[in-house]
Amino acid sequence: MALGLGLLTGCATSRMIDSDVSSFSSMGDSLVARTDASFAIEHLPSQNQGLDASTQAQLDTITTQALEAVGLHSAGDKAADYLAQLQVRVDTIANPHYRPRYRDWVRDSNGQLVYTFPTLQLEPSWYRHQVQLLLRDTHSNRVVYEARATFDGPWRDTLNLLPPMLQAALRDYPHTLQGKVVVELPAPAH
Repeated sequence: MALGLGLLTGCATSRMIDSDVSSFSSMGDSLVARTDASFAIEHLPSQNQGLDASTQAQLDTITTQALEAVGLHSAGDKAADYLAQLQVRVDTIANPHYRPRYRDWVRDSNGQLVYTFPTLQLEPSWYRHQVQLLLRDTHSNRVVYEARATFDGPWRDTLNLLPPMLQAALRDYPHTLQGKVVVELPAPAH
């Protein structure tokens, strides 16, 4: 029963996503005036070829929700003030916390030193998720805002990690931010 209770409470916990964030702005004095601007999502040719339509639609929805959360609104069929471009990258990296244990000599239950054969230990997977969001002014074609977030961890569910990473990256929009931002990812529904 204790094991069952432990499994149930383990499923109900949330994850803390601690992203390293950096953002840059060239908006100058127009910061307050542009928080209610409209945007349209722009795709690079490589993005149109590299992803299936369903995944691209999910990325567009996540981007739209993140930008609307900071006061921008989708232009729809009208001319947009900004073009928003999202770039996502996921790399498998060496686990920075992995410390292999090689034990050739151990003590048995009688206290005697016994030689054991080393066992092969596999390093747990570790992933680096990087997201970059650019806002380009449609009138001048200049990038006026750039936000980046990086998260390293054992999870590969990128589409679940992107919303809190974008929330962290846009936390102080339209102002800039450098540092670590922690966002709680709600527990998955079971």
